[in-house]
Amino acid sequence: MKDDAVKNCLHFGQWVTLAFILVLGALMAHDAWRRTQPLNQALQQLEQLKAGNLEDPALRQTVRELDYVYRATYFQTQDRQAYGFLLLGGAFLLLCLLTGLEHFFCRPRLQTPAAPAPSAESERQQLLLLVLLTSLVLTAAILLLRPRFTAQPDADTTTATAPAAAPIDIQAALVAGTEHWPQFRGSLLPNRNPLPARWQFQRKWQQRIPLGGYSSPVIWGDRIFVSGGNKTERALFCYAADSGELLWRLASNTAPMIPEVTADTGYAAPTPCLDHERVYAVFATGELLCCTHSGELLWQRQLPSPQILYGYASSPLLLGDRLILQYDLEDTQTIYALDVHSGKSLWETRRESTPSWSSPSASCQDDKITIFTAGNKFAEAFAADTGQSLWRFDGLGGEVATSAVAGDGQFFFSNTGAITASFAVADGRIGFRNDNVPAPDVASPLLLEEILLLFDSGGLGIGLDRRTGEELFEASFNDGFYASPVAVGGKIVAVNLSGELLLLSASREGITTEGKYGLGCKVVAVPAFHRGNIVIRTFDNDLIYLETQE
Repeated sequence: MKDDAVKNCLHFGQWVTLAFILVLGALMAHDAWRRTQPLNQALQQLEQLKAGNLEDPALRQTVRELDYVYRATYFQTQDRQAYGFLLLGGAFLLLCLLTGLEHFFCRPRLQTPAAPAPSAESERQQLLLLVLLTSLVLTAAILLLRPRFTAQPDADTTTATAPAAAPIDIQAALVAGTEHWPQFRGSLLPNRNPLPARWQFQRKWQQRIPLGGYSSPVIWGDRIFVSGGNKTERALFCYAADSGELLWRLASNTAPMIPEVTADTGYAAPTPCLDHERVYAVFATGELLCCTHSGELLWQRQLPSPQILYGYASSPLLLGDRLILQYDLEDTQTIYALDVHSGKSLWETRRESTPSWSSPSASCQDDKITIFTAGNKFAEAFAADTGQSLWRFDGLGGEVATSAVAGDGQFFFSNTGAITASFAVADGRIGFRNDNVPAPDVASPLLLEEILLLFDSGGLGIGLDRRTGEELFEASFNDGFYASPVAVGGKIVAVNLSGELLLLSASREGITTEGKYGLGCKVVAVPAFHRGNIVIRTFDNDLIYLETQE
């Protein structure tokens, strides 16, 4: 009697669990199917709108709102499916536990052998097996239907290797870079390029870049480098600063598969970086190139194909003898430190986060270099020499596209939907947090002396006290900012979407516009400085050299 009661309870638990699995699985499959089509339609509508006349303020605002809704819906769908799979997994474990308990407590007693005959118990077990198989098929269907990108299993390979070279003094390399414009937003240490003598320019030359892209130009000496690409070809281009002549192009079309990207990201969004000998460029296909300033290929590495919503956009960070990549895919997020001589990994560290479009930044303090990364969940710091995670802050959100800026022992970070805060480089302690200011969505923050400056895509410029996070002022501009502002000669240089190149100064009282030059075209790339002159890549892929008028 007791065994029968236990057996009946276990049977009841099994059927309840199976019913839960079937109902939850059906709901998840329906939800995945119901959300996939509207998401695809919304993405198509968004791309059509972006192809229209974005000079119309109303249309531009509609695009921004639709883009935000699409991104929010996508990640809400991801979260719902993730919670659903956790529940399904727990239910399967419970079902296995109940089945195991039944076999353990309710084993049949030995009886005199008799001729086998079909029984209700065997029929029940057959039905149980059928329901289990149905549940597995339903789960597989959910996996196929869920609106998620997955990384492709292609190899991470280095296809060419440079000869061995002498070790690099990291600090000396970083100091040397301040005389040039070696990477995204200039140099890691304060840049020593002079400001233009006057904020009046003439176009010394203008050249069409053969392949499109949104990367910014970088400069060493009298050579300007910029990347471009499409589905067929990705390439690095070198121009002479004095004449605008295209000196060479180094192409790549070796990617084993070409990921889908949106029109506003493209295949060449990451800005290249360089030192006195080598130039490095990475593309949305996972192709990574290293060459000399003369265009001779030194090594090439194929990273796992970056399947990520919109497309891969994180710029590499050069730290002397190592190249740092924040390589975020939909399923895995990894920080790479690559040997600049060979392209081989010095270390690789997985980040327990979700994908972002942010670029890594670094702090150099007491000969110790700390790397800062931001994702859609965590802000995390790593030791540049070992890749060890030093600290992590759990509390970010939204879709992270901006990068941090370092100064005075702090990392300063701001991104809409995530956080506006400062973090101690050493241990991640929060210096300030301000959730009441409009945060930028594309342009990264800028630190200028005692003021942290934020420029957003709506045309706002906001100043915060860098120690307390208190809002000091807000200023309105004619158009929004996608290109991150830079600090040169103690001033702010920013370019808005309308192509207004602005020279600004800031105090606790507000922002003052000291100079304005209209390019007459849309700009989303960061300006580069060359000996008191400015190089700009336009949205239409023209490379323009602005020379100061005497």
